[in-house]
Amino acid sequence: MKMPVLGYTVLMHHQGVGTFAPHFPSIDEAEEFSNAMRILTDGTAISEPIPVVASKNYIVNFDEASAVT
Repeated sequence: MKMPVLGYTVLMHHQGVGTFAPHFPSIDEAEEFSNAMRILTDGTAISEPIPVVASKNYIVNFDEASAVT
């Protein structure tokens, strides 16, 4: 059973600030963000976009009415 990709995350780490993992709905947005952050920041480790995949043990019930836009 193929599990759906729910979005993409970009891992970011700065020694003085900590680790962050912003989440994006599409690969294009995630790549644009990670590339821009590599250009704009110095001393920050930034990963390639990583797909967030649902698993059999974790089912997401997304309620569009309560979504933050």
